[in-house]
Formats: sequence, structure tokens, C-alpha cells
Amino acid sequence: MDWIIGGTKDSRDFIKKLSEDKKIDLKNIVLTTASDYGKKLAEESGVIVKSQSMDKEQMKLFISEYGIKRIFDLSHPYAIEVSSNAMNVAEESGKKYFRFERENLNYEDSIDFIEIEEMIKFLENLDGNILITLGSNNIEKFKGLKNIENMYFRILPVKESIEKLEKVEIKAKNIIGLQGPFSKEFNKAIYKNYNIKYVVTKESGVTGGELEKIEAAYETNVIPIVLKRPKIKYKWVTNDMNKIVEEFKRG
Repeated sequence: MDWIIGGTKDSRDFIKKLSEDKKIDLKNIVLTTASDYGKKLAEESGVIVKSQSMDKEQMKLFISEYGIKRIFDLSHPYAIEVSSNAMNVAEESGKKYFRFERENLNYEDSIDFIEIEEMIKFLENLDGNILITLGSNNIEKFKGLKNIENMYFRILPVKESIEKLEKVEIKAKNIIGLQGPFSKEFNKAIYKNYNIKYVVTKESGVTGGELEKIEAAYETNVIPIVLKRPKIKYKWVTNDMNKIVEEFKRG
């Protein structure tokens, strides 16, 4: 079998392209997601879908259990531990590894950070309302900030995410539970409605809605604060979806 590490729109787009080739048996593909929400989005794709977060040893067992021949990594750009473990496991077990990486956007006039801890220290000393669009994985790092009342968290309206916000005592009025993608105009409306002065985003690329957030910010005088994408040296990587599809078809 082939293993797709997914849970992203990229992985769903990849499967959609594969499904256009009737010679490909989707039942010989297993896709893993880190969340039940990601699993639900992928369940109609025709491939086997598992919701399972794995460390390196669990990945080894997974490869053995499913008789994995190749690994196609379409995980989130910030899931660096997942990608690193997958590459190492592939090398140790003699499996081929392929990585699809979203292309970075190039723009100016943003405040950039490499480490989230440094970013949060900076955010705590800002005046004005701040829109946080980093997802739920780092919510606990915001606990106890002196200006938490001025922070608004736009997040998927699913139980797991909301519970994380509640644990760090984020009030309901500071939670914007919405599922993207969001247009530039919709982002502008949110910035204006909540009187946002800063928007905090990841360097997620076009697929992650980053462009619409940044363009909306420029047009409403909102200052973008960007958590830069972590750097990994991949043995095989492309930002062209067609190229990784071609590799899959080579068998």
C-alpha cells in the first residue's frame, strides 16, 4: 500500500487528482490524519482513512501493519516533527519518501518571527486588538497574558479546539468560531467589526488562506505579524502538485 500523510486540503487535492486516473486503485492507499475532523473531511475520498497521531516507533509499526511501500507527505507545513519522523522512518525501512510543500508567498511590511515564544512576548506588549489565526496547537502558550482581553482567536468551531481555549480561560466573546476558506472581503469585515489592529498568521501559503489575510490587512491598515515556516531539508520535495502525482503514477 501507499501511505499519504494528510489531514490538509493539499492531501485531499492530491487524492482528487489521483482519482482522475481510473488505473489507480484508491483502496490501495491509506491516508492518516491527526484529528477526527480531518478524517471526516477525507472519508468520502475513496481511500482508507485513519485518524492517528504517531511518533517514530508508531510509524514503523504502521508501515509494517499496512505493508507500506511508499510515503507521500502532505502534512501541514508546520508539522515538522511528523515530516522529520516520516523521513527518518522511510530511510531506515528502505521506503521511498515524497514531500509536497506549499509554495511560500512573498510580501513585505510584516513583522516576522521564527519562534512562537518570542512572538508571544512581543504580542503581550502591544496596544490594540489582535486577531490570532494560528490554529489550536499553541493555545496554551497564551495563558495569563496581561492583554489577553484584547486578543481574538479565530478557530475551527469543533469541540477539541473550543475546549483548548476554555482551558486557558479565553472568554466566549474573544472566540470567533469559523471554518475557512475566507475571502479578502470577509477578512476585511472581521478586522473592521472587531477593530483589529494586528493580525497574527502562519506562513501557510495560498492553500492556508494567508494571501487573503495579508491583502485584507494592507487594505484596512492592519499590521500582519507572521510566524515563519520552519525549515527542513527534504530529500525529495516539490511545490508542484502535478509532479508528486507523476511520481505516484510511476509506481
